[in-house]
Amino acid sequence: MNTLKPKVLFFDVNETLLDLSPVKKQFGIALGGREDLLSLWFTTMLQYSLVVSASGQYKPFTHIGAATLQMVAANHDIVISEEEARKIIVAAMQNLPAHPEVKEALTQLKKAGYKLVAFTNSSNEGLKNQFKNAGLITYFDDLLSIEDSGKFKPFTNTYVWGAHKMGV
Repeated sequence: MNTLKPKVLFFDVNETLLDLSPVKKQFGIALGGREDLLSLWFTTMLQYSLVVSASGQYKPFTHIGAATLQMVAANHDIVISEEEARKIIVAAMQNLPAHPEVKEALTQLKKAGYKLVAFTNSSNEGLKNQFKNAGLITYFDDLLSIEDSGKFKPFTNTYVWGAHKMGV
């Protein structure tokens, strides 16, 4: 049996490699003690990133994240300014730890000869900061942000762009 080995492995970043659970406290404080609203914010943010891409526009992930944080807050009678929301998003998302098993799994994949690529909706700057702060930079051959493609995942064009960028 002839098994084909992938040339490149692409990894989603937020909540796949990096653990979002520690930001519950930060978001909870901003949302009047409502840590339970983190998952609502995250899914709302992903939904709006799809809407922006489907409408042929592009806005940075931090702008969408801040706007959706304000929306979730407003729906629960909490007021957060746009500036405050952006500060919360940047501080929280750029300081996420890796899930406990990630570094060992990445080490095994690197030893097996795979080319590893991070592929995220976060900005280029945000991605670099996330990986620096989580201690993941050395595991990856490349860090790709959809910021350069102008469309958020899961649009097909975005994946085609990433594959083309990596020569596969």
